[in-house]
Amino acid sequence: MNNNDIAIFLERVLSLHSVSELEPLEKKLSQSSDSSQENIRLMNAAFSIAYELMSAREKQAAEEKSRLVELSETERSEIAMVQRLLDYNMFTYHFQPIVRADNGEIYSYEALMRAEGMPGITPFHILKYAELSHRLGDVEQYTFINVIRYLDEHAELFKGRKVFINSMPNVRVGTDKLTEITGLLKQHAESIVVEMVENSQFVDDTLEKVKEQFHDMGIPIAIDDFGTGYSNISNLLRYSPDYVKLDRSLISGIQDNPNKRHLVREIIDFCHSNSIMALAEGVEASEELRTLILMGIDLIQGFYTARPSPEVLSSLPYDIRAEIKAHHAERTDGQRMRVYQSPNGEMISLERLQKEGYSKILVGSGWSEGSVTVTGELQLYTGIHIEIAEGFKGTVTLENAHLSNQVDRPCIDIGDNCEATFVLIGENKLTNSGIRVPETSTFILQGNGGLSIKLGNADFYGIGNDLFSPHGDLIFDQDGSVEITAESHTGVCIGSGMGGKIFIRRGRYIIKAMGALSVGIGAAAGPTDIDIIGCDLDCLATGAYSVAMGSSDSNAEIKMLYSHIVCHSESQLSVGIGTLHGEKATVRAESTNLQVTGSGDALTVIGALTNSSDISILRSSLKARCEGSRALLFGSYRGGTNIELTDVDLSAEMATEFRVCAIAEEKDVHVSGGRCHLSFGDWESDKLVI
Repeated sequence: MNNNDIAIFLERVLSLHSVSELEPLEKKLSQSSDSSQENIRLMNAAFSIAYELMSAREKQAAEEKSRLVELSETERSEIAMVQRLLDYNMFTYHFQPIVRADNGEIYSYEALMRAEGMPGITPFHILKYAELSHRLGDVEQYTFINVIRYLDEHAELFKGRKVFINSMPNVRVGTDKLTEITGLLKQHAESIVVEMVENSQFVDDTLEKVKEQFHDMGIPIAIDDFGTGYSNISNLLRYSPDYVKLDRSLISGIQDNPNKRHLVREIIDFCHSNSIMALAEGVEASEELRTLILMGIDLIQGFYTARPSPEVLSSLPYDIRAEIKAHHAERTDGQRMRVYQSPNGEMISLERLQKEGYSKILVGSGWSEGSVTVTGELQLYTGIHIEIAEGFKGTVTLENAHLSNQVDRPCIDIGDNCEATFVLIGENKLTNSGIRVPETSTFILQGNGGLSIKLGNADFYGIGNDLFSPHGDLIFDQDGSVEITAESHTGVCIGSGMGGKIFIRRGRYIIKAMGALSVGIGAAAGPTDIDIIGCDLDCLATGAYSVAMGSSDSNAEIKMLYSHIVCHSESQLSVGIGTLHGEKATVRAESTNLQVTGSGDALTVIGALTNSSDISILRSSLKARCEGSRALLFGSYRGGTNIELTDVDLSAEMATEFRVCAIAEEKDVHVSGGRCHLSFGDWESDKLVI
């Protein structure tokens, strides 16, 4: 006999339930034993432990039988249903969204067990009768296995959001199932948060082992029901969790209870000081929601925002998201936002709303098709902004309107799945920020009035979306003028960070983008598709890196027809029309007057600065000037440039280190008709590729 034999004996004992079942195992262990005094001592100790354990289990079983006899007829029916639920693993699960307190977007979900088809059986009943039957281990193992398998089979529904899974870490699970669960947890560590109820009866080394187990797998921990039972800050330090869930008992009526507010604020401050996210659960009322957001809570869970559902919700209703964002804005600004909900067909006076203390106009709430008119005076600074409700398909007329917002929030915020048409009359102005158009929406600009946008935020966008998002279709179909000016750090005047489609069909445009990374029209990082017809456009981009029209880091496809276009870029790395680092720039111009200039250490006037270019200019004029040690008129120094010029009047002044305006194979350059005049200081040429 060796220590391994004793370990095997004790592991098998764990699955037994009576003293009589011990006899064959004891006999087998005795037969494998030698007669040394040490082995006999170890064997007797193992027998003693096994006997005490079986005696305790027999006593527990007798007590359980006694309790079962005492159950009422209703309780016997309930325990029978729970036993069947456990025997056949008939659990189903509902998923309740956990919501970000800054913008109302879904952050994650909590998986909540249900007994479908068993009326009256709640999670309370399941845990009560499972404990009575000593089957909490079955609940624990089924919870992990079932939820992770569901997550695995329906990953597309969760969109990369984590799922909180409830755990009873002091409940023992069978060795075989524990191995299976551990394997599943490792495979899905990035998708799971393990949620535990705080328990001060945990022995420190046991708690440390549980924490280490999840930490080694890279799985975050949440402490549930904080504020009840054993809860205190010092005990919380033992867990070092990633999330703390404040119990409903602390949340209920918090707006009217100073003591609760004081305690919750202390907990939130403690969490933030220790890089823990504070989550309020059981939020059931609007004022509870507002109070918690104003106190700085990170996450919200409760019936008010979303009830548990067998279907995985992709987003909250628009009105709930709008309410959360309004409360967060109130926390940031220090004053409560007053929202004017515009009825369909109304003519709204900004002066009147300002006098009545409104700061936001909500268009399309309760109606999705129709129109409103917003009127004002250009010199009247009202501090009012417009929000377009989700799903709106209608028209907003701006007549001499001056709108503004905080620098990091749009003056006009269009919701998802909208087709919003804005008609300009007179002169209109947006101050500090511009117009946000999410990827799922379409923005259309019409009318013969003017629009000027002065951007003040460090990471800016004029019309489009932020640096981390794509924008929806931007359609400019107006006869007036649009002027956008940004003197800041990084951004795009028309477009977004991750790009999208831009259609400029008519009108006059003056774009000035000045910052560290500046894009006049296009995208900072993503691909852009720009289609210009019949317009007069003047675009300036300056900074450390700049693109007048195109993309900084991705592909650019640009088409110009019947237009007059002036572009100037000036920076260390610079592109007039094309892309800085994208794989390809495709530029098409027909019947267009192009005036493109640039200066910088490395630049290209038209094309891709570092990769391939496909350039076609037909029946147009191109006047260019570029200055820089590594400046080119077309494409990249790496080559990969295709050029087609047909009936083009080309005049270019080049101040470069080399007498080169393009690097391309002769077979990739096609010039027919027109004329070509290139000037390199005191040396001139009529050949595009030398």
